[in-house]
Amino acid sequence: MSTTATTETRTEEGRICVQLQGIHKFYGAVHALRGVDLAIRRGEVCVAIGPSGSGKSTLLRCINQLEQISAGRVFVLGELAGYDEIDGRMHVLPPKRIAEQRRRTGMVFQRFNLFPHMTAIGNVMEGPIQAKGVPKALARQRAMALLQRVGLAPLAERYPSQLSGGQQQRVAIARALAMEPEVMLFDEPTSALDPELVGEVLDVIKDLAGSGMTMMLVTHEIGFAREVANHLVFMDEGVVVEEGDPREVLSRPRNPRTQAFLSKVL
Repeated sequence: MSTTATTETRTEEGRICVQLQGIHKFYGAVHALRGVDLAIRRGEVCVAIGPSGSGKSTLLRCINQLEQISAGRVFVLGELAGYDEIDGRMHVLPPKRIAEQRRRTGMVFQRFNLFPHMTAIGNVMEGPIQAKGVPKALARQRAMALLQRVGLAPLAERYPSQLSGGQQQRVAIARALAMEPEVMLFDEPTSALDPELVGEVLDVIKDLAGSGMTMMLVTHEIGFAREVANHLVFMDEGVVVEEGDPREVLSRPRNPRTQAFLSKVL
């Protein structure tokens, strides 16, 4: 018997978009994630904070199947990610099936990773054409609309080398959105930017949050987390130490480890 969702996930009637159950991740002897449980609901903006090396980025990569988990289960939109469970045994899905699942999530990285030989609009068009078979003319029309959304339509024909870091990151966001994901993941999207460029990227993410997009964001921008998130997660040493309403956690953290971290960054 094949299983794609737990009873707990089904009883939420689709309200939970991402559910992590007992996630462990090892890199050799390094235990990067230590039994992480987390649920992200539809339309929620979940922000993960914590010191460097706490497992935040690894968690995102596990959700997007860029890293294979060592133990536990990841459910995305009610479907078991990366595996099929048959008669209580886990079987790794073939690469084509994993790629199909991954299209349901969009991911934006610290580094923009744009194709340097393609213009901004070419970067945004490429995924839908190659992965989804969208006709070129339609892909271009949709790409221009996305560049308009992130404020870059006038720069559509420029190459990445002709764009600022903030502009490149906005193209990267448009490229992720072009695949029409149901969940967006952001891995410290402003950490590689000069301080004066951070705001333009955060404004785009804020607009996405306002549109109801389900998102998980790893960031050091505590003020932004307080303003935009409705679910805050504090991680340290591979575990979720504390989570809840951002204003509550940031103003009145209960765990001593959370208190110690926030005392240094606020």
